[in-house]
Amino acid sequence: MSVEPSLDQIRTVADNVQVHKFGGSSLADAFCYRRVARIVTEYAGASDVVVVSAAGDTTNRILAIIKAQKESGDTADILLDQLERFQQGLILELLGSEFAAPILEQSTVDFQRFRDFVAGKEIIEHEAELLSYGELWSARLLAALLRKQGTKADHIDARDFLKAEDAPEPVIQELESRHNLLNRVAPFPGTRFIVTGFIARSLNGESLTLGRNGSDYSATLVGSLLNSKQVTIWKDVAGVYSADPRKIERVVSLSTLDWSEAEELARLGSPVLHPRTFQPVDRDRMVISVRSSLKVENQQTRIGNFEHTEPKGKVFTSLSEIVLFKVELNDRELVKQLEVLDLTPLVSWTEPEKHQQYLVFHQNHLNYISHWLDRINAGNAVTQIHGYSMVALVGNRIQETDQYNTFKLQLGEQKVRRFAVSEDGCSAVAILEQKLDSRLLNRLHSQLFNYRRSLGVLVIGRGNIGTAWLDLFRQQRDRINQVMDVRVIGIANSKKLWLDYSGVELNEWQAGFDRLSRPYVLTELLRELPNAPYDELVMIDLTDAKPVAQLYPSLFANGLHIISANKRAGSAEEALYREIRTIQHEYKREWLYNTTVGAGLPLNYAINDLRGSGDEIRSISGIFSGTMSWLFENFTDGVKFSDLVLEAKKRGYSEPDPREDLSCQDLVRKLLILAREIGLKLDWEDISVSSLVPESLRDISASEFLQRAHELDEPMDTMLKEAAKDGNVPRLLASFSVSEEGRVSAKIGVEYIPAGDMLANLIPGENIFVIYTDWYSEMPLVISGPGAGKHVTAGGVQSDLNQLLAKLTVTG
Repeated sequence: MSVEPSLDQIRTVADNVQVHKFGGSSLADAFCYRRVARIVTEYAGASDVVVVSAAGDTTNRILAIIKAQKESGDTADILLDQLERFQQGLILELLGSEFAAPILEQSTVDFQRFRDFVAGKEIIEHEAELLSYGELWSARLLAALLRKQGTKADHIDARDFLKAEDAPEPVIQELESRHNLLNRVAPFPGTRFIVTGFIARSLNGESLTLGRNGSDYSATLVGSLLNSKQVTIWKDVAGVYSADPRKIERVVSLSTLDWSEAEELARLGSPVLHPRTFQPVDRDRMVISVRSSLKVENQQTRIGNFEHTEPKGKVFTSLSEIVLFKVELNDRELVKQLEVLDLTPLVSWTEPEKHQQYLVFHQNHLNYISHWLDRINAGNAVTQIHGYSMVALVGNRIQETDQYNTFKLQLGEQKVRRFAVSEDGCSAVAILEQKLDSRLLNRLHSQLFNYRRSLGVLVIGRGNIGTAWLDLFRQQRDRINQVMDVRVIGIANSKKLWLDYSGVELNEWQAGFDRLSRPYVLTELLRELPNAPYDELVMIDLTDAKPVAQLYPSLFANGLHIISANKRAGSAEEALYREIRTIQHEYKREWLYNTTVGAGLPLNYAINDLRGSGDEIRSISGIFSGTMSWLFENFTDGVKFSDLVLEAKKRGYSEPDPREDLSCQDLVRKLLILAREIGLKLDWEDISVSSLVPESLRDISASEFLQRAHELDEPMDTMLKEAAKDGNVPRLLASFSVSEEGRVSAKIGVEYIPAGDMLANLIPGENIFVIYTDWYSEMPLVISGPGAGKHVTAGGVQSDLNQLLAKLTVTG
């Protein structure tokens, strides 16, 4: 029983209720249904209306059953069994036995009607009656899934409110339909209504379908009836692009389109937009948003009445197959009938000297026009001409743009049959006497849209270094973007991810992360990232996580470059390290990791420069750890070593667990990275290591270790006093050397050094690397400087990013 809504309720609907539409591909299987349910829960308002299509290829399956029913054999029964298993399988998988029972009962009744139809027990004259079940099943199931998840939801069969006069394009009875819909929706705020798209009810009570792209049209129609401010059409693409991404490389998504631009693009055959979608729209009030249901975080395209739009070519579109109809103007009756044809040609022109008119149509309209010409007995007065194609540039006031001149100039080398500008000035269209190929399309697009190359940055690790680097990047962003369009598209810790393909807001990113981050699994994210709308992608790994390092081969294989402050990959077991290197080279990805040894010091760059110049490195020794440098330089008589350890942890100098430093495990990683950098096959067991962590503190938790850190004091005091007997001081040194015969020796441990030696008099936290080579054999090359600290390391990460941009700019 409907409840008559009040005027206030109707106004509330108009001001607050938006409409969302999901097509069949968005509801193809159980996984897709769950994704749509999440979108409806998180991105739709509590009272919003959702219009849905039939799941997957359900409509085509029903058409196949209808066709098979007219033929002999059991094909129709087989197809019907398959459809029933598919639909009821969805119900059981999504709802479980408890919630599924009432929906399964309704489904069984529906399929019994299909069986009666197939068996000839029930005559159903209009196929729309059967086709309507596809949308009805989708609406029922999505509403039930939302209810199971705790969301207040119900479904509406559009035939209960949408009344139309039967015609090739049904004529909607707006007043009655609006009244019916508002009666159903307005009195029930807080309920998400799931509405069937594609279908309506005729004036004599029969089911009607709304034709091709009927669900998109249904969405804007429902929005118009409710007087909504916005309709969001969720598709498998992130809005409208500068060209079809299936044909053109390096397209970009458009943030806005004016109504006239969008309608012209739809008229010219856009696969994303259909002309009927715009018919019901109040252009002064409504905005249509086109978003991706596969990648919700992607940029969307908003279509509306945007003032002060500058002349600009926005979209390059093409049709590989079009049909020219040549009309003999001597047949005046035919010409008069063509004037009332309810299908607008892409382009038309007259050649008076030949008494001929040419009409150009999309290949998809060929059958419709051919049947129409047969009905009016056009005979030989109309000739079809094939083998033509179309390219067009769409944008507001197109003739005022530089792109218009470029478009005409570039087409000068092609076989152009006709070049025309649309009446409203929103497109320039060229009809070509040739087939299209990808090289031509990509060349035209690149000439028309000279975009900077783009780099999407995913930051894993939002601790001290991550925070410092994000602040540094924000400060330097304008300078960096002069080289490439670089955007941070994701920030993650071990459990949550904030992902936004249009770029996260960095001014208050901590608050944004807290509000917008969601649980994620990195292996699942890898399947999505390659489709991000960027020319290049880089992951900046600011963790100390072994699981992240183990995914480096997959990251490279999925097209990502890596900047790493994580030492786990460079120091991995030899087999994994070789796999990482092999996959990196195979996929031609960059891996920059200068901060893994020496924080921000240009150590790796110096080593690579020496080797690239023909020198051979014979040994590297010194103090490789900024943490251990800080500890030992501050460790003097009367100072407790444990107090220094706790202070280093507090300042962020040490690893999260200081035992990584004290046990020399972190130094082993650095030594391995350096040795492998010069081509040595060194593994963990090849290094002699003396740990500073007593046996009693090795296997306890990190928190317990910090509480018992005072147990370090006695052995360390003994070491300090023993060194002082000979005027020495203890320092933790690391070294490796290569003999003339190629034998490698490597060790890490405390050595007693004369108090006046340069290794004993560093600034606390300073690293020093003493490098002997064939060229630097008598006097070594010495590189020293800060080896710890979040700002120094962040600067090193930024240096790696600059190096990456330089490489990509050259290769791009």
